[in-house]
Amino acid sequence: MRTDKDLQKKQNTIRFIEAARLLIDEIGLKKVSVRKVAEQAGFHNSTIYLYFKDIDELILLASLRHFNGYGAALANQRKEKNSPYESFLATWEFFAQSAFKKPELFYNFFFGKHSKNLTDVFERYYELYPDEKTIYSEDITSMYFGRNIYEQCYLFLNPLLKEPGVRLTEENLDMINDVTVGYLKYLLEQKCQDPKIPAESLTKKLLSMVKYMTDA
Repeated sequence: MRTDKDLQKKQNTIRFIEAARLLIDEIGLKKVSVRKVAEQAGFHNSTIYLYFKDIDELILLASLRHFNGYGAALANQRKEKNSPYESFLATWEFFAQSAFKKPELFYNFFFGKHSKNLTDVFERYYELYPDEKTIYSEDITSMYFGRNIYEQCYLFLNPLLKEPGVRLTEENLDMINDVTVGYLKYLLEQKCQDPKIPAESLTKKLLSMVKYMTDA
């Protein structure tokens, strides 16, 4: 049973998240600071640490709404009457298009300070925003809520093991997964360093690499 104190804590947590989200949209991720978020939320700087481990955790939670579309697209791809390989490529294409439009957010989310256990981040976020949570099938849930980008990509690849015309095997699965994640990280770093690089060209590069690593 929730107490008034619990309700107040939830409301204050949401105020901080909304303040951080507003600042990310207005001034960009790199310029967000504890002072600016606290000022926007109407609290003293030190109050943030009563609700979050640090500014990085707060930013992670504030960024998560951007991933709702990705989760929905992932579910839609599984409903389409495509082969597992076609769904795999379509999912990667949508992910890449989303990621290269907001490279700093995606880089921070999947490769930042608190990116090793994203499951906890998802769970906390949807406790605060239950109306945003979509009920997915078991396989989509395991992919979307995977602990980190390595686990999520591994779960993308795993259904292809039995597909004809795919070079993926039990022996090379981990290697192909590591290469895929590493290349994604590299391309996101490029886009963060040089925002003028067209998102379309980076999407094409990532998809070309994915096809090269998986096509027989």
